[in-house]
This record gives sequence, C-alpha cells and structure tokens, in this order.
Amino acid sequence: MATMITLPRNLYTNRLVLRKVHTKDLDLLVHWSTTPDAYGDFLSPEQFDRLEMEQRLNSDLYWSSREKLFIIEKRHDRPVGTIHYWLPADKMATATVAVKIAEPAERNKGYGTEAQKFLLIYLFEKEKIRQVEMYTDLDNHPQQRCLRKLGFSLIETLTYDDRGIRRTGNYYRLDRRQYQQHAIYRYHYE
Repeated sequence: MATMITLPRNLYTNRLVLRKVHTKDLDLLVHWSTTPDAYGDFLSPEQFDRLEMEQRLNSDLYWSSREKLFIIEKRHDRPVGTIHYWLPADKMATATVAVKIAEPAERNKGYGTEAQKFLLIYLFEKEKIRQVEMYTDLDNHPQQRCLRKLGFSLIETLTYDDRGIRRTGNYYRLDRRQYQQHAIYRYHYE
C-alpha cells in the first residue's frame, strides 16, 4: 500500500514559505543548477535543462503523490533555495529529503534547518510517514550538525556516484519513534 502525500501548496514557518515551484521560477532553478556558488562544495551541479524542467513541471512530475519540489522563500522577500522530497518505490512509508540553500549569502542562518524541520513535522504528523532518510557529503559538517539537531541517526558511511562525481557521504535516518521523542518538534516557533 503506497503512502499518498497531499501537501498544501505552501507551508509556512516563522521566517519562510515553502511553496510549489511555478513556471516563473524555472530560470532561477536553471541558474542555480549551473552556478558553482549555488551548489557549493557538497552538491554536484544538476545542469537542469529549462525545456525539460518546464515539461516536468507542466506534467506535475515535481508535484505528484510521490514527489514534491518546493522553493524555499524568505517571507515577503525572495527565494533562497529548494527542498525536495520523494517516496522511493522500494521503501514503504519512507521519504527521502534533499535541501539546497542556493544563495551563498543566506547560508548559515538556519533557513535549511527551519525548512527541513517544518517539512518533517508535516510528513510525520499529517502524512504518517514512518521514516525520513537524508544523505550528505562526508565533509558537509553544517548539514551533519543540522541533522543531529533534528534527531537523525547516522546509519552508515558510503561511497556513491552523484551526477558523475564519486563522493563519500553519510546516510542518516529519522524514524517515527525518534521524531516523537525529540523536543525540537514540540516547539514549532523556536
């Protein structure tokens, strides 16, 4: 039995809006996918093709029951990155999440942690996901601190191919029990 995700078009946090990607965002997403500053040292360049992205957007591949791509936007301001989740076909009630704060000046301000926290609250509380998985480059210490703060456990270190670049990274998991026991999820506006 597949889990059906029915997120609202927007999720609001204290400082952010996680919103559905629109056609007007495509040029920015393509720019972020090809600009070294946007993906930094820990992510591989996505090299999105605008036409292909537009087709995926128009066919709801970025907004389906199994996958959602959000723009992370500062409230009453501008986009700073993306957060994306998908439900792997081989893992029942498991979501995989990836976050990117693409504007270098907006990193280390807690936006990634805030976006992940509120998406996790929604996935666990409203959609009854059993566990969430995240992967991070071995040298991405800020994201590793974030994942520990959010209650994730390090499962294993592995080597993987990321868009043609060989990387070593950590695989983290947060299950429903860990989520329910972690204090950070009890206080939504900290």
